[in-house]
Amino acid sequence: MKKLIFSMILGLGFLPLSSQAGLLVEPVLGYTVGQKLDIDGLKEYDGGRGMSYGGRLGYQTGPWQIGADYLKSSIDMNSSDFDENADITEWAAFVGMEFPFLLRGYAGYIFSAEGETELNNVSTDLKDGNGFKLGVGLTPLPFLDINLEYRNGTFDKYRQNGVNISQDVDYEAYMLSISLPLDLF
Repeated sequence: MKKLIFSMILGLGFLPLSSQAGLLVEPVLGYTVGQKLDIDGLKEYDGGRGMSYGGRLGYQTGPWQIGADYLKSSIDMNSSDFDENADITEWAAFVGMEFPFLLRGYAGYIFSAEGETELNNVSTDLKDGNGFKLGVGLTPLPFLDINLEYRNGTFDKYRQNGVNISQDVDYEAYMLSISLPLDLF
């Protein structure tokens, strides 16, 4: 009997609060910490931090969300090897679910990521990135989410002084953000 009651209570978390459907528009502003860059196991940089901004555009029906995600970050890599911030741009497809108890979870596939910086006085472009992101959001006020997100990916090559180098550059980061999820129409 206890298992049945527990299953019923748990099942309530998967019921939609409403049955409306509409366009999801969600601007995001965040602070990225713990940024790591690992250049094909040769050199690892960690401790990067900086501002991130972007947004999500998609479709929401009931508790389910699906759409595209854009994120632009300017990261101070906290190393004398970097002469300027690493500017990273990511595009992802995401799916998410809002739970009735002010909580949301989402996952995304980063299908395009690029970056640029100056590493050891050499202009460096990071190319052909992909990876994943996982996040959880808390909704303390209507139309305001506080999100914690983990991102992990790989740039398949980088370019220095006009020369393409086919070595992986792995990256990962955590972002604390606020967002304004608007379900229009």
